[in-house]
Amino acid sequence: MDTATEEAVRVNTTFIYQPWKMKDIRRLYVNLADGTKVGYLDLASLEQVPESTAEAGALSAALAALTGTPGMGLAAEAALDEMAAAPEQPVVPWYDLAGNRPGQRIEEMEDASYRAGVAGEQRTAGVLAGLERQGYRVLHSLPLSARKDLDHLVIGPAGIFAVNTKTTTYEVTVKAAGAYVDGYRQNWQESIERDSAVVAELLSVAARMELGCQPLLSVWSSVGVGASTGSVVVPGERLQDVILGRARLYPPEWVDVVFNVARRSDTWALQGTGRH
Repeated sequence: MDTATEEAVRVNTTFIYQPWKMKDIRRLYVNLADGTKVGYLDLASLEQVPESTAEAGALSAALAALTGTPGMGLAAEAALDEMAAAPEQPVVPWYDLAGNRPGQRIEEMEDASYRAGVAGEQRTAGVLAGLERQGYRVLHSLPLSARKDLDHLVIGPAGIFAVNTKTTTYEVTVKAAGAYVDGYRQNWQESIERDSAVVAELLSVAARMELGCQPLLSVWSSVGVGASTGSVVVPGERLQDVILGRARLYPPEWVDVVFNVARRSDTWALQGTGRH
């Protein structure tokens, strides 16, 4: 990295500036010296996009400092020119996951337990479909690895939810130590929490912003589900109410951005998966 580029990345003791480009998108990201994210400047539209409303003033001050300090504008311009001259990364073909069906991966398996699993995922999908009128978007059967998928991904005003479905003919109870089926402890909670962490990491990388993901497990039992309030294990018929009960934090524009990232197969390609 030459001197001009270094200056563009660290232009003063208050703010850190980092140019970024992907295809036709060009941005200048701004952080505080301690790493706190401030926001970015869209270099095509010159729109300022703060990390939060609380950071709007800091972003404006950072951009004013950049243009008003001798040599800093030239340093940023030099770094952007260098970035523009760099060869583009190869375009990875991708396909749209929005058409994936609930239970798609296991629907052709002949075992009765798999058929029950497909039916359970379809029931959960039916419940989640009711969220769309409330500003939520839903995807199904997302590939997390070559042998595993996430049953449902919900994106909406309350954030991102990783949802798996379980179907059983036995009674399900939830205790502090975990979920029990007919008295036997299951690793359902640990599994969906791991999946949720993977989803958050991959979406954050693809969207270039820090994203969280909340785990939920939709359970259908012909006997009954005894789940405590606040548990990640939720009776399937109550799943919509649980999500709608969470605080609405994000605008429709945010939902659209995250959904359009999540629907791309190349978002999940870091896990080495293929189409299924």
